[in-house]
Amino acid sequence: MFKVKYGDDYLTDYVKFTKIERGVASENNLITEENSSDGVEIVSVKRGPKEIPMSFHVIDGLDVNFVRRKLGQILSSNVTKELSFSDEPNYYYNAILTGKFEYTDNGFEADGSFTLFVSDGAAHRTDRVTLNSTNSGGPSGTITKNTDGSVRIKVINNGTKPAYPRIDIINNQENGYLSLAHVSGGFAMGKITEVDGIDVQKSEYLYDSKDDTSFSKFKDVAAGTVNPQNNWLATNGKLEYQTDGLRLKDQGTVGSNQGVAGGMKVMTLPADSNGHVGAVNFYSYFNLFAWAGAFGQTGLLQVLFTDVNDKLVAGYGISKGDMSGNKAQVKFWCGGSNPRELGSKDFISNNGEGNGAGDMNNVQFNERNGSTDFVKTGEKLEFYWKGSRIPFYIPELANVEIAKVYIYIGQYTQSNKFMTNLSMRNISCRKDNIQKWEDIPNRYAKHSKFSIDSYYGTISIDGVSSANEKINGAKFLVFPPGESEIILSPSSWVTIAPDVEISWEENIL
Repeated sequence: MFKVKYGDDYLTDYVKFTKIERGVASENNLITEENSSDGVEIVSVKRGPKEIPMSFHVIDGLDVNFVRRKLGQILSSNVTKELSFSDEPNYYYNAILTGKFEYTDNGFEADGSFTLFVSDGAAHRTDRVTLNSTNSGGPSGTITKNTDGSVRIKVINNGTKPAYPRIDIINNQENGYLSLAHVSGGFAMGKITEVDGIDVQKSEYLYDSKDDTSFSKFKDVAAGTVNPQNNWLATNGKLEYQTDGLRLKDQGTVGSNQGVAGGMKVMTLPADSNGHVGAVNFYSYFNLFAWAGAFGQTGLLQVLFTDVNDKLVAGYGISKGDMSGNKAQVKFWCGGSNPRELGSKDFISNNGEGNGAGDMNNVQFNERNGSTDFVKTGEKLEFYWKGSRIPFYIPELANVEIAKVYIYIGQYTQSNKFMTNLSMRNISCRKDNIQKWEDIPNRYAKHSKFSIDSYYGTISIDGVSSANEKINGAKFLVFPPGESEIILSPSSWVTIAPDVEISWEENIL
């Protein structure tokens, strides 16, 4: 049975449509100028809006007055609603009533008509088209990896309007540059002149939990080990890899002057390629999950960076001591001659779903996200929070090397409700500015993920906003209707092509 849905209502529950004029396409609006010879020259073409006139007969047996009021209620909207037809199940229009709503009845039967206005003149797909290695060669296009590290991508936009894609790229080899050549323009990020080996200050990734999924290189601290940030935190509990990362398995016990019971693991950073342990210039990416399943749940998670003697250099943490509500804080600490808390930012420890949280909504540490990072560049400490890094300058730490990483998870002893989700899902550590000539750990690490969204005009790397990576003048890609081609090129030395997944919304006129 043919059905017409407008918003949340099926119009065909009340009427049988006798005529619907969806048309072939919206009208062209032409801008012309006189030609020196006969006729005119077309300067530009712009698609106009679209109108869909619809005529109907009220379904026999229904009260014509009830139907009149019901249709008036459904159609009298100040905003567009989704209009869909059962013979086009994968598409919808954003439409609103225009002009007069005609309705004629004799008390028993009724006929009428109305027109819905589609401002963009297009029908939109209800789902996004995805092209990846799994469906390559199908109706949406083909992805071909080349031995020189490049990728040739044939995209088929089966819509009749341009599409704005999201392009996800996972590097299978270290990389310093990315370009996407397309008929709509060229997109580029990174540094085209970056080389694979040269006598420069370079960076090295020292650890990545993606290669150590159970965090086996982090060891339980010895009995009696003091928390480097605060000896008020007991450390004789146990952390264990569970489901998604490190979680608190056993709270342990506390001393008479302690208020948090928890466990702690530590990893001494591996030596760099020069055989040296410790980094004055240091970067760490980590993914944290903090979601309280009920009001009043509490907990504490810390990522602490110390020198070789276990003295705190800096720390990043999540604290929820609220035993009645759902407020938590992200906290930044430093060591040095005056160990202290540098900053604290409140957020609601929900799952990022909003529900009135406003600008305190947990957009950073929820089930879907969790990406954050820390940077030390001499005396400059930077802590990532909601799309940017917050800098602090601690002069006495300028030449102090980070040599160990501690992970602590604990529970406030005055609370008996521990947070449903409080975990360290992954972490990587990088040393910057190493003096040596050899292979360079490049700008983009192996397994790093680029996400380039043409609709929103955004770039992220491993979930961290990275708009500054885009090269000046580069353009986000737009897929025209039909078939087009993208040539993806990484740095010249890359020999293992990256994995690519592209998704877009197909729209038809």
